[in-house]
Amino acid sequence: MKILLRILIAFIAFYSSRADEVVQVTENGAKGDAVKIIASAESGSPVISLKGIQVSPSDEGKIVILYGAGPATTSTTATNHQDMLATVIEIPDESHLKLSLPSGITATNLYGILGTDNAHAFQLSVDRAFGSNTVISVPPGNFLMIPPALIDRRKMIAGKAKLNAAVVITKGGVTFQGVDPKTTILTACGAWQLSGNYVSRGVLFECRGPVRHPEFSLAFENLTMDGGVENGRLDYRGFPARPTDGLGWDITHGAVLDSGQQPLHLMKIFRNCIFQHWRGEILKGVSDANNGFVEVTGCDFHDGNASAFNFDVAHHIDHCKFDHLDMAMEFYEGRMDRPSIFENSSVSDVRADLVIVGALTNHPAPLYTIRNNYLQASNGFGVFLNPAKNVLIESNRFEGQGFCIGNGAGVQGTDYSHDIVIRDNSATNGGDLFLVQCGYNQRFENVLITGNIISGRGGLGCGWGYCTNVTYSNNIATNGAGGFDGSRLTGQWFLDDLSDHYRPHQVCNYSGITNLISYGNGARQEVLPVKTNSLFLIDDSHPEKIPLGSKLVITPQGSRSAPLYLSSVHTNLPPAVLIKPSNDITCTWTNGEWKMVTSVEGRESSARNKIIQ
Repeated sequence: MKILLRILIAFIAFYSSRADEVVQVTENGAKGDAVKIIASAESGSPVISLKGIQVSPSDEGKIVILYGAGPATTSTTATNHQDMLATVIEIPDESHLKLSLPSGITATNLYGILGTDNAHAFQLSVDRAFGSNTVISVPPGNFLMIPPALIDRRKMIAGKAKLNAAVVITKGGVTFQGVDPKTTILTACGAWQLSGNYVSRGVLFECRGPVRHPEFSLAFENLTMDGGVENGRLDYRGFPARPTDGLGWDITHGAVLDSGQQPLHLMKIFRNCIFQHWRGEILKGVSDANNGFVEVTGCDFHDGNASAFNFDVAHHIDHCKFDHLDMAMEFYEGRMDRPSIFENSSVSDVRADLVIVGALTNHPAPLYTIRNNYLQASNGFGVFLNPAKNVLIESNRFEGQGFCIGNGAGVQGTDYSHDIVIRDNSATNGGDLFLVQCGYNQRFENVLITGNIISGRGGLGCGWGYCTNVTYSNNIATNGAGGFDGSRLTGQWFLDDLSDHYRPHQVCNYSGITNLISYGNGARQEVLPVKTNSLFLIDDSHPEKIPLGSKLVITPQGSRSAPLYLSSVHTNLPPAVLIKPSNDITCTWTNGEWKMVTSVEGRESSARNKIIQ
């Protein structure tokens, strides 16, 4: 009986994992024959000559993309040209092609692409799919895919930028499956043309709601999705792309796009895929979806002028690589109906790493976890929160950022950032671990920063914005990194536990003026009396900014002594203590005033005590 039961279970598991149907894209006319070309063109002529490649009558009907060979961007000057997107209508000989459009420029060594347009074949494969799991099998090859609307320029004249897709998906239960991402390549339309006064390129796949059977997943496996441009990442990344030369962050260019109304796919999967050479967000959502889940596992994102991931639903990103991009992930105004995770991944050579802005505050917010990642950015930022809530940032390595975690310009949403834990991270050769830059409406509240290590440069905490209940414990700053520079913070200064370790903030007197010791620069202070009339005060003029339970450890340096007052108001009363070399002084904030703890008797003395010698 047990044997029969095992056979039955195995039988059910086998058939539940099988595809309802396997569709070969080649059966619908797909050809993975796209190749890169170098060509010469003459202005006004539809004939181009090829370099290093021979053509045959079988190339008639294929698509040619020539970068920079299209019409001039204005009628008064021909300095900049759009890209050319044309059809081969004749083969004069083995080194020439006659195209459906004349060249807009006379030039040699123009780069481009020649290949069959496979958009229709892929669309037929999708339309044929049925059931809960149809596998659309894509063999090795380079499959050029052009949105139909981009081939006929008459459709490009009026209106503004549109998201034109090569393939539109309106159903669930579809898996696009390649053999290997290094050999199975889908190439998008990277040629830019003007649509009115807007740049327009192309999207590979548009998931357009409402979707039929959204409970069945949509998956992409073992594929490369190439944006079809020579270089994705540019020095200029302004938004939107410029109509004069096509450069910038292009909202019309992407690999997979969510659009339309609910319902959309409840599960979207990307496994073992490569995404490269894109000018816009690679994976993104522009729909009103408020539920769903995106899984991205083992994928590489390379050479992009915008963000790699910008879907607006819950997600799990695991063991992925992001490099040579504007940013890895942004989560704007998104909806999470379950926890999200970004983990075990690396980000390098980017302007910015991760952005969570508005997404977790305007809607219910389960936990968002960022853990065990390598995050590198050259003087950009690591994790940008403005606003976000219920965020755990742990066990990451930050390197080279202007700041590792913080806020700044770019707020979306009506809430503020709160309930955030930052623990067990390391940061090297960057700016501050935590930076507060925004005012009260975009403040930080209830932030625990514990067990982190920063080295090389920067500091544990800095800011000039508003925060309250930001607590540091068991953090270490070493090898050139410092502690706190929070004296300009509004709201409340950071709560610095004495378990934190960093070089003290030094207060010294070179001109005989009164010196103010501020808790805003952290709990560890170093005083250096260099004049005989040196005088030191502890700032208590902003009691609302000093967290309950704050402590100060004052370490004298040098050979001179100086009086210390436990208040910023210098009265005629005697000082609380005389600072002596190599005699640390500990003070606590109790009942709205600074009190000193004597090391010998363990007693406290207030500002009203007489001098202790």
